[in-house]
Amino acid sequence: MNGAAGIILMAVVSVIMLRGAICRCDAYGAFLRGAERGMCSAASLLPALCAMLLMLSVFRSSGAAGLLTRLLAPVTSLLHLPEETVPILLLRPLTGSGSLAALQEVFVQCGPDSRAGMIASVLVGSSETIFYTMTVYLGAAGVRRLPWAIPVSLVASLAGAAVCGLIL
Repeated sequence: MNGAAGIILMAVVSVIMLRGAICRCDAYGAFLRGAERGMCSAASLLPALCAMLLMLSVFRSSGAAGLLTRLLAPVTSLLHLPEETVPILLLRPLTGSGSLAALQEVFVQCGPDSRAGMIASVLVGSSETIFYTMTVYLGAAGVRRLPWAIPVSLVASLAGAAVCGLIL
């Protein structure tokens, strides 16, 4: 850890401990209770995360991602999006690491300064891993019914991609 980060971290911990001492509360016990609740939340989210990662692996390994890329080629050409960016459009709502791997593949194939490279960069930087985010955060909050959250998020992501293809 570099010097400034270490000093800031120690200052924050010291302020928390000082605040606990002034208020005469058990700061360490509160920390342990919070950590325990965090572990319980993580344990309750684990099955949903495992299922999502399994489905993603099956989707990529089966060749469905490649087939879907070919099927979406006419739509992406209407949006002026290069064919190389289609895997990013498919993977970004599902996985951050998968979309970063697809971004690196676009960089290797076309170059980072190419039109495809710039569009791919904007797509990754301006969109969210919708299903992962909803699984983790809404699952932790106990929300089970999402009537419009996923469709609205996907439409917003597609609108951003369309604007990106038309502008760049």
